[in-house]
Amino acid sequence: MKFGLSTLFGRNLWLIVLLIVVGQLVNALVYRELVAKPRLHQSAEATARSLQAVVEGLRLLPQDQRAGFVARFNARAGSGLMEGPSERVSLMERAYLAELNEQLGMLPGGLDWRREANGLIAVRLPDVPFWLAVPAVQPAHRFARTWLIASGVSGVLALLGAWLIQRRINRPLQRLVDAAKAVGAGQRRLLLPTDGPAETAALARGFNDMAEALARDEEERLLMLAGLSHDLRTPLAKIRLASELLRDAGQGDPELLDTLDRSLHGLDGLLTQFLDYARAAHPAEQELPAVDIELREFLAETLAMAPGLPQPVLADGPPVRRRARPQALRRLVLNLIVNAQNHGAPPIELACGEEAGAAWIEVRDRGPGIAPGRVDELKRPFQRGDAARGGKAGSGLGLAIVERIARAEGARLTLLPREARGLVARVSWI
Repeated sequence: MKFGLSTLFGRNLWLIVLLIVVGQLVNALVYRELVAKPRLHQSAEATARSLQAVVEGLRLLPQDQRAGFVARFNARAGSGLMEGPSERVSLMERAYLAELNEQLGMLPGGLDWRREANGLIAVRLPDVPFWLAVPAVQPAHRFARTWLIASGVSGVLALLGAWLIQRRINRPLQRLVDAAKAVGAGQRRLLLPTDGPAETAALARGFNDMAEALARDEEERLLMLAGLSHDLRTPLAKIRLASELLRDAGQGDPELLDTLDRSLHGLDGLLTQFLDYARAAHPAEQELPAVDIELREFLAETLAMAPGLPQPVLADGPPVRRRARPQALRRLVLNLIVNAQNHGAPPIELACGEEAGAAWIEVRDRGPGIAPGRVDELKRPFQRGDAARGGKAGSGLGLAIVERIARAEGARLTLLPREARGLVARVSWI
């Protein structure tokens, strides 16, 4: 789970954290102005009156009784001491001494003070040779510390509650993001759970309806495409048979019959690509089990089925194993070979390997390559690369078929420029 500001979860969480922190700071400021300062002022005012009264009493007492009177006063001042001695002077004690200095009508910093052995603070007034202990401000200090602890605990609980609330909000959104990515990768009829609050349940139902509609429309479109391609092959077979009979009988123009045969061969290739494109996204095709494949042996077997010229060769390399659906992977490789034959230039090489634990397959050629700006465009259906690579015209489905099969196999198609000249079509498993 990401906590950065680039995510909705992170933004909302940090906004709640900021609001809680600001609220605690405002609370502390209110406490300081309305509680702490008035208490210190009242305590310093009462202490100043007591010290002034002691000073007046000392002036009225005989010289030999003054030390005993001061000792009894200091002992009474320390009777409420609840904690052990402290060598440090707290911020509250400093504020208390400054307030006491002001109440006694002395110049800033004019009050002499020291820390006694029992932890109390003693002061010495002008013209009085005795150190007089002032009442401790520890009860107020304990109150402030308790308040700070309580505020910290409440803030932590508030943050924990905010995190839990935002997590409950973010969880269905994350499921929706994952489902949208899965639909974009070719998965269909992906259902989200419709439990939870009414808002997230309505969002999940809307997504499920959209995914169902997309799957239904695509299946109907692919079914129509497959049916059309299949129905066209019957008349094409009859035309090819008639052409062969005319050639065998020595009738017809040989050049015209050769042109007809080439056209029929091209149409048959186009229909094969249409069927491959429809088959790549068909649910029954995607449900076929994956098996463990040794890629070099698999590529060697696939080379024997490669149509046309120039014939590709298999580059040397170590054996690589990968789980995949053999039929789908074979169509992927054959489409890459046909694409290199039609739009590239020899030599055409097939290679496989492994990098950082991920297997890959490459088809390399020495053709004109593809302009970097057209790479993503040529992965879409019916986008022809003739303007970029030259060569024979096609249906624009070859790379789209490879892209669709690669995504269904958990792989990625990348088109890279080859060193010196050419194109490298790489299918790498993620």
